[in-house]
Amino acid sequence: MIFKIIFKNKTNSKAPFRGLGVNKANFLPFKMFGVNNTNSKAPFRGLGVVIFLFLMLSMSVSAVELDSKNRDTKYVQSIVERSQKNVEKLALKDTILYRNVLNIIANKYFTLNDIYTKRDTAISQIKRSTLAGEAKNSAMQAAQNEKEAALYRSHFAFASDLSLYINESQIEAVKDAMTYGVVKVTYDATLDMIPTLQEKEKSQIMAWLKEAREFAVDAENSNKKHEAFGKYKGRINNYLSKRGYNLVKEREAWYKRIEAKKQNIK
Repeated sequence: MIFKIIFKNKTNSKAPFRGLGVNKANFLPFKMFGVNNTNSKAPFRGLGVVIFLFLMLSMSVSAVELDSKNRDTKYVQSIVERSQKNVEKLALKDTILYRNVLNIIANKYFTLNDIYTKRDTAISQIKRSTLAGEAKNSAMQAAQNEKEAALYRSHFAFASDLSLYINESQIEAVKDAMTYGVVKVTYDATLDMIPTLQEKEKSQIMAWLKEAREFAVDAENSNKKHEAFGKYKGRINNYLSKRGYNLVKEREAWYKRIEAKKQNIK
């Protein structure tokens, strides 16, 4: 059937390529694989197009393998269980889709562990070495730089891998799940504390919280994840203070409102 569609237009190579809605003269894969645009009676040299499309289709449906080789079984199980909690928030009904997304998230955790373990091993070796002074400091910094470079590469690969299977809002949900939902909790609390915030101020706060989340996703443990958010919370507080908000008074008034609500519930 596929070949019938591809070879349907044999008499006029300049006509729209029927079945695909493209012109053979301008269709990029044809140029790439050497289709003869001027003589449709010549041997069809664009068979590579079929191979190209087949490969693209194969890549799009290929399963994501769990990177569990040479890893402790109990450790792998704990990571899979943690990843399952993240995926369950997406309510994916397709079992193959579920498994692929699950493995991408689990592999992300494995990658982070590998990166930080390599950093820690390098630093431990440097400390036990005979290096001293500036040489030792340079070696330590080099280990940290290598870690940062690895994190940078893996960070964008993670979102790219997920985008093959889920949409942008679902990717956001995964990141939120991996960072304990701090973005929403902090954003909602800030708006509740200062009801008079302007829309542009709300947008700026959300932008910074999402930026903090990007760092938190790659942090090595829960303390470091919260530390990443802590830095941006400080930035937000400074921003609001410069905008004229008295955060001490706003917070005191907020606590009073919370206490009043509790009393009303009783």
